Amino acid sequence: MRLVGKAITVLLVMILMIASMAMAQQQPVPEMSYRQAQRAIKTAMSYATASDARSGMGPLDQNSVRLTQGTLEFDAKGVHFTIPFKEFRTLTVKCDEDYFCRLQEEGGKKHWLLTDYNARKRQVGIFFGYGRGKICSQAQKRDECMNAAAQFVAALNSLHNYALRPTTLDEDFQKQATAWRALAEKPALPDAVRVRRMMAENAVKNKKPEDALKYYAQGIEGYPMWPQGWFNAALVAGELGHYDDAVYNMQPYLELVPDAKDAQSARDQLEIWKVEAQEKK
Repeated sequence: MRLVGKAITVLLVMILMIASMAMAQQQPVPEMSYRQAQRAIKTAMSYATASDARSGMGPLDQNSVRLTQGTLEFDAKGVHFTIPFKEFRTLTVKCDEDYFCRLQEEGGKKHWLLTDYNARKRQVGIFFGYGRGKICSQAQKRDECMNAAAQFVAALNSLHNYALRPTTLDEDFQKQATAWRALAEKPALPDAVRVRRMMAENAVKNKKPEDALKYYAQGIEGYPMWPQGWFNAALVAGELGHYDDAVYNMQPYLELVPDAKDAQSARDQLEIWKVEAQEKK
């Protein structure tokens, strides 16, 4: 009888643990700031793989991962996918006992994340656990991978929410910008950011705007209180036709230096980019 009692106790404990894990997966995750979400997406994508209905599983081309204000883009098995943040329903992540995690839209039975919007109309699923050595199944990496899956879902849901409402600067940046404007003497650029500025300027000189935009973005992420970095990133994005990015990058510039000599022309250009972004969609 004692053995039976112990067995029942162990069974109840296991049931409670499974139930608590299921509840933990279903609990809503607090919304991330725009920049937090971008960083989380980039980190998580290094653990991810993709599939489509025709060609099966395939690794993501990490160098192709690109985030704009309204989309996530990447290549997988020679196919370019564009995921518009506005278009999907709230996402959840489900992980099995083998640490294989897949994304699923709320209320949907399919694991497909979205349909891309190019001429081929291919569906894509994003998974954590297949490909690249099945990293989620490796004991030393599985927790990192599962956390990446959860962070990816939280970040995509946050970016989805940002896409549904008017573009605004996040509160943390506004507070930092207010404090920065109040400084009588502005700090010099950190050395790492200064190097990114030089790399960006060299890329512009060599007519490599995509590289320039990448270096400006890295510099801004390292030091958000860099007005000229935001301004230059906006101009390069606009020249490339990435109008959402151009709008996103010009707003912090105007927040940091609202009385700059070119502030009015920057505001005018911002409105032009907003129209061009809408017409492009």
